Amino acid sequence: MSSQIPPKPSLPRMQLTPREKAEKALAVIFEPIDVIGKAVMGDLWKTFCESIRDAIALSLLLQVPSLIGQWILRKEFSGFDVCMIENAWGVNRYACFIIVASDFCLWIVLAGRILSRFLTDLNQLLVKKGGKYANKP
Repeated sequence: MSSQIPPKPSLPRMQLTPREKAEKALAVIFEPIDVIGKAVMGDLWKTFCESIRDAIALSLLLQVPSLIGQWILRKEFSGFDVCMIENAWGVNRYACFIIVASDFCLWIVLAGRILSRFLTDLNQLLVKKGGKYANKP
């Protein structure tokens, strides 16, 4: 008798989709960053991450009016000074003002959200620490 090792039954290999691969890669990258951020910033880390997500989302939203302007009007509107170059009675000038104003409004929204989160967390921190500015019932 010969002692041969029986072949291992082959298990079906699970193929990861590109989305699953990307999620795993991001998890490997962001888990240590999350641990370090919580160690350094404590409770403010969550607020910081939410502010970063808002900034990314709103910066993508900022691209939408510009892309519409490029797609429909075939022009790049990056600021009010560019709008002044256009014909005073032309549609492009008014479209330029609308696109630049919408970009400006989105930046105001972003700044307001970040400031609101900061003030809320600062207030909670003062109340939690029992500082002299804390609102005591």
